[in-house]
This record gives sequence, structure tokens and C-alpha cells, in this order.
Amino acid sequence: MSIDTSIERILDAALVELAEGGTRRTTMNQIADAAGLGVATVYRRFPRKAHLVEAVLIREAERVIGEVDAAIEREETVEAQVAVGFTAFAHAIADRPFLVRLMRGDGDLDGEAVHPGELADQIMAAVRDYLALFIRRHQSEGRYLGVDAEIVAEIQGRLALSLVLAPDGRIPMHDDAATRAFATQYLLPLLGSERT
Repeated sequence: MSIDTSIERILDAALVELAEGGTRRTTMNQIADAAGLGVATVYRRFPRKAHLVEAVLIREAERVIGEVDAAIEREETVEAQVAVGFTAFAHAIADRPFLVRLMRGDGDLDGEAVHPGELADQIMAAVRDYLALFIRRHQSEGRYLGVDAEIVAEIQGRLALSLVLAPDGRIPMHDDAATRAFATQYLLPLLGSERT
């Protein structure tokens, strides 16, 4: 078995076990058993449970980005991409309650293995970089040249993260049509005019 395969097995098992038992109660032995591997193999890949939990969460964040990418690629206009991307992000996060709960640092799912502030910072950086790349790609085509890609990405990334951490509010997140309308009306204008 290759190292990569064993790592994937460990991460898959850890996601299930951590979601069921929380980070505080779940042991490395339980994860090893669920992965069908020896605990020594798990510790060789991840010397501390904190490293394993972080790896699980970062992989989940990457999967969220993958889902958003797939949604955006199906759309042709920037307007549709912004609206669908925002909606896809909302769904992708909602489908991962373990990720959300750990980012919030909720009670029993928190504990010594997870540092919510640090995790939120890492995910914020990933979202910001993703959005900035999206904007710069359009700028390379001569569009939306009047905006600072990093600043617009920061604003949108912080909004997205705040919706994950505190989802109850006036921004519609449970109705696709309303979510898309919100993104079109309020997020698209941040890009400014097509050309300057």
C-alpha cells in the first residue's frame, strides 16, 4: 500500500469518527481501527491528533473549493458565476457540519486538538486566495481592471466566513433563488464596471 493511499484511508476514517465522537473523545486507536490500519501507522503519518484533525479539516475545505469550482465552470457569464459560486459555497459548507462546528469551537467537538481561530484564519486565507485568483483571471482578459482583486476577495471571503460562523441573519442562505439574487445584487457590484 502506498503512503498516499494510507493517508486517504486515515483521513476518511478520521472524518467519520471525529464527526461521531468529537475531537476530545475520539482516540487515535479508534481512527486506526476504522481505517483498518495499525495505530503505529497512523502516528507515523500524523504524530499528534491535532495534526490529523487539521489535515481532515483542510481536506474538507479543499473539497468545498472543488465543489464551488465545478459549479462556476458550468456557467458562462460572470454574473452567473458569482451568484452560483456563492450559492454553491453555502451548500458545500452546510453539508459539512463537522467543519462548521469545529471552526466555531463548539463545546465537545472542540478541545485541545482544535484551534478554531487558527483554523478560521487558514480557511479565510484559502477563500480569499481563491476569489482573488477568480478576479485576476478576468482582469487578465481586460475586465474589472478598476478593482483591487485582493481587497474585493477579502470582503467577499470575510462575508462568506461570517455566514458559516453565524448563519442566522437577513442574508438568504436556505433558498437558492434568493441566495443567487442576493449575490447578483450585492456581490457582483464589488467588481465594479467591466472595463475602465
